[in-house]
Order: sequence, then C-alpha cells, then structure tokens
Amino acid sequence: MPKRAANAQNPADARNQTTGKQAPVESPEYQQYGIYAKTAPHAEEVQPVETVLPLQIQPDTRIALIGNTLFDRARSFGFFETMLYQRYPEHNLIVRNLSWAGDTVDLQPRPENFADLDQHLTHEKIDLIFAAYGYNESFAGPDGIEAFRVKLTDFLQRLRTRAFNGRSAPQIALISPIANENVARIPAGDLNNDNIQRYSEVMRDVAAELNVAFVNVFDETQQLFASGDTDLTINGAHLTGHGYEQFARILHRRVFAEDASAVNDELRALVIDKNRQYFRRYRPLNTFYYTGGRSADYGYLDFLPAMKNFDLMVAEREQLIQQVVQGRVTNVSPDDSDLPLLPDTKESRGANEWMTAAQERAEFQVDPRFDVNLFAGEEEFPEIAAPIQMRWDNQGRLWVSCSTTYPHVYPGNEPDDRLVILEDTDGDGKA
Repeated sequence: MPKRAANAQNPADARNQTTGKQAPVESPEYQQYGIYAKTAPHAEEVQPVETVLPLQIQPDTRIALIGNTLFDRARSFGFFETMLYQRYPEHNLIVRNLSWAGDTVDLQPRPENFADLDQHLTHEKIDLIFAAYGYNESFAGPDGIEAFRVKLTDFLQRLRTRAFNGRSAPQIALISPIANENVARIPAGDLNNDNIQRYSEVMRDVAAELNVAFVNVFDETQQLFASGDTDLTINGAHLTGHGYEQFARILHRRVFAEDASAVNDELRALVIDKNRQYFRRYRPLNTFYYTGGRSADYGYLDFLPAMKNFDLMVAEREQLIQQVVQGRVTNVSPDDSDLPLLPDTKESRGANEWMTAAQERAEFQVDPRFDVNLFAGEEEFPEIAAPIQMRWDNQGRLWVSCSTTYPHVYPGNEPDDRLVILEDTDGDGKA
C-alpha cells in the first residue's frame, strides 16, 4: 500500500489530524519581494552611451558586478568594492554583486522561475556594470574564438541598450580574465594563458567596436604571478585573499588611472557582511521554496518576509558603510534589533511527539539471537540534531549530515549545519 494511503488510514498519526488553526493571512505586501522569471519586468530598450576610461562615477550611482567566478568569489573578500567606497566617500554608491560562478556570455543557467540577469539588473536599477567574462569561454581554444566574438557582441549589444535604471543605458566596463598561475603540481599558466590572452584580445576588439570600456587585467596579473614568491591562487585559477587584494589594486588602477588608497579593514569587513546578507537575498540556497515548486504553497510566508528583512539588513549595512567612509561613525556594528517579526506560517496539521531512544527500544520485539543497541543519539550527542542524511564509511564510522537551518537561513541568524563523524573507538557498539 502506498505510504500516503497508509498514513491516511492511521488516525493516530498527528499529521492526519487538524490543529484547528486558521491559515494565516497572506499579505499582498510581500509580493514585491519575489523576483521571478515569469513576472519580473525587463528593461526598456534605449540608445547606448559610450563608456571611456578613466571612469568617472556620478553621485548615487548604482553599480553591478556581473560575470563568472572571478567576481563571484570577490564578494567574500570585498577589496575592490571597498576601494570604490573609499574613492567616492560622498557619492552614496550602491554596489550589487550579481555574478554567478560558471556563467558565460551566452550560458547562464538558473533555478526554475529564477529571474534572469536582465531582470535582476532592472530590479536593482543599475547605472554602471563591471562585467567579467571570457575565462570559461577560453577553454574552447582557438577554434572557439569566432563563435565567442559573435556571442560577446550579442551579449554586450543587448546589455548596452537597456535602461536598467529606468532612464538611460548603463556605462559598461568589460573586464578581461586574469592570467592563470603555475602552482605546485598545477602548471595552469603554461596550459591556459595563451588561450586566455587570445580571448582577452577579442574582448578588447569587441569593446572598442561597441564603445564599451575594456579593462585589461590579464597582462598585469601574468606579470604579477611570474614575479611573486608566494602563490596568489588556490589552484592556478582562483585567487587567494591576498590575490584578490592585488587584483583589486590592478583593477582600480586600470579603471581610474590612479592607485587605490590603503584599504580600511573595518570598512571591508562591513562590506563583506553586506555582501553576505545580499547573497542570501539574491541567491537563497533553497530556491525550490523561493521560486520553484513550493513557492506558492510554502514559500510565500516562509521566504518572502525573509527576503524583505534581508533587504532591510542590506540597507542598514549600506547606511553604515556611508557613515564609516565619511568618518561620521566609528562603531561598525550593524543594528538589526528593529527588524520586523516574521509572520506566522501555516500550522493546520498536527505534529507527532517523538519518543526517546529508550522508549523506542522498549517497543522493539527482538529475536533473542540478536542484540539491539543505540550507536548514537541526540541525548549523548546534541550535535546530531536535525539529521537529514547518514552513511557508514569503510572504517566503520558514521557520517551524519545535520541541518538546523532548513529550509533556509533566517534573517539575523547564521547557518549552523554540520557534518558529524561518529566512531566506536572501544568496540562496545557505541560511538
């Protein structure tokens, strides 16, 4: 008999009993916090503008970083963004990192009903775009260059003719890939730099044809990697923290024709925190609840109010960033004490009361030839609360994946999921 039918015939199962609670009201206010492919607006087409270097940024400019892993991982280090704030302390800049590891100019897969790049740029009312592409595409080698030229032209042509801010076309700075670095056991530079350079040259040429600014970071990073005594990448391609600082300085110098000032690390920590909260709003990990199959039944009151609060947390950090960079405050601790309480969610079905391990064991009828014992329980190991998966390895250890964060991290909290490894070290059948 199917499991659902069996449960339906068991009146003792609390899941088949009603709590008598009315479903909470779904306020239409929360609709604005869902950014969906099916409903989010696209920008109108407009005449493009020319972007020239050195770049001049106007007050209240809204900036987007888009592209591949180069910018996606940059959110965790915050160097270039901090340099932007420090360069323009009175400009009240807004910076959004919309990059996505693995993206190319023509292939940007997203979860079901997740709004595309155009829709997110429109939602954020972007004025200036830093676009980092070309590295993933370079693995097509010399045979892929002409196809890349066409795809890049199409991508930039659309990007430069859309009024994401609702008024005018964006300024665009196209960023070349960084070079690859030879590191221990990985000669990435020797393997890939010739192709990366060829694709960077295509980017330069297409940018010139379309009046888009081109920023060559390949040449200088190649020189940097060749001259350094310490690896600046973790694997030949992806930068370390110090590598990101050097990259940011090169990018700043190429964009503005001036060296960046010393980075304020307290400000940078605040920028990283802002990016962390925005990432949870832009790319919540459980998109099945946010945009996918459960968005209507469960996601409305479980996710959209959280998206609202993440927006408020980001705004709080952006306000604090402006105060710090302008020298108006020295306390860089965000205050989230006034966040709205999340609404009640649907609780119309009952919940079973779980038995203790001892109570469960007392219900067993065990063949006298066997012994049954508890290997590990939450009473002895509270770290294994909320287990969602477990496996034994070939050394007899039990690996338990636990998620107290499911279905997603709530605003004001930090993830506390764990992978716990349990081992019987004395042969008594217990961890």
